[in-house]
Amino acid sequence: MESLSEYELQRLEHMRRNHEELVRLGLADPEPDPSEAPKPKAKRKRAPPPPPETLRRSGRVRQEKPEYTHEKIDAFGDELDRLAEKRPRQRQPAWEQPGEEGGEEDEEAERLQIDASTVRFLREAREALAGFVTSEDGSAPATADGWRAEAVRRWGDAVKADDWEVYVTSRLSAPPPTSPAPLLQEWYCADVWRLLCCCCLMSRVSSGATKHRCLAAFFALYPTPSAFLAAATEEKGSLAPLREAIHSLGLFDDRLKSLVAIARHFLHSDDAFDVGLKPPHKIHGIGEFGYHSFLIFCRDEGATLRPNDKALAGFCGWRKRHAAAEAAAAEGTAAEGAASSSSAAEGVKEEGASAEPPKAAAAAAAVDDDEEEDSDYDEDAAAIRAAQQRARAKKAAEA
Repeated sequence: MESLSEYELQRLEHMRRNHEELVRLGLADPEPDPSEAPKPKAKRKRAPPPPPETLRRSGRVRQEKPEYTHEKIDAFGDELDRLAEKRPRQRQPAWEQPGEEGGEEDEEAERLQIDASTVRFLREAREALAGFVTSEDGSAPATADGWRAEAVRRWGDAVKADDWEVYVTSRLSAPPPTSPAPLLQEWYCADVWRLLCCCCLMSRVSSGATKHRCLAAFFALYPTPSAFLAAATEEKGSLAPLREAIHSLGLFDDRLKSLVAIARHFLHSDDAFDVGLKPPHKIHGIGEFGYHSFLIFCRDEGATLRPNDKALAGFCGWRKRHAAAEAAAAEGTAAEGAASSSSAAEGVKEEGASAEPPKAAAAAAAVDDDEEEDSDYDEDAAAIRAAQQRARAKKAAEA
């Protein structure tokens, strides 16, 4: 663990907390995936630097006179020393040092591999949380009691509602696709309450390590809004663990007031849950940043939103490009399907032109037979009329 970078340690900590949440909801096995266990980095071996010219082994042959006299050997390098004294020595860059070729490329490839595994884990975790935890196959409950059990399982026993189906469905998150380099909000956007708490705790804090550590400690103490609200409404002594967990963020009293407002609004507001900047959906401590984060990461409206925050604006730009790529891929698939169907239809037409179907061929044959019969009938009628004319002419001649 000592050889892991701070970024990878934070990533593994996020994955551990997400796995614990899945285990709490009964969506994952308690045993962690051994493939996700941190692996110490192999120390990069540096190639030994090439020896200087003065230390190379001599190519002299035994019992032969030396090629250079001691005067030449003593004066060797004096000119180089004078040149070196005239200009300051420049330090060789790390990527140009012997044995370090491709160092930055290796680190970048390793970082991309870490990000890819992070995206894969987040996608799998969100797919698991998208189902309903009270049913084995993830299907929606069929009764009001089933919807209430779903709410209690996710957010604790302090939930209150009249229409439990509306209560649950309006509080479920619809997160966007995971970006290649996930933001902090993307680790918590599968749960609306956690996302809002994350925005409250990370505001006005610049240290990334401090935010990661305090958020981890907060959700370890209070996995559900019911658990937090119960601790916050008890005697002040019960808030000592919370103060110890998030004191590094500062502004404890303001953050506590905002966290209580978030929990109460989430648990006890209207059955149809929503967040806004004006009453009745305004939450104390959730300003424009938290509201835009809710729309982007819980309602997937990043492709049409223009936030002022730079990090959110960067994610929205990526989401627009991703949506355009998805639309282009869908159009390409539809065009390929239309082309294949049209080519199949043309093939059917060509087959129909070259080979008539059995019923059509039988009908055509029947028509041909009828036409042949009609022609035979006409020939017989003409012969009869000619015989009758000859008979009448013979009678007239005899008379």
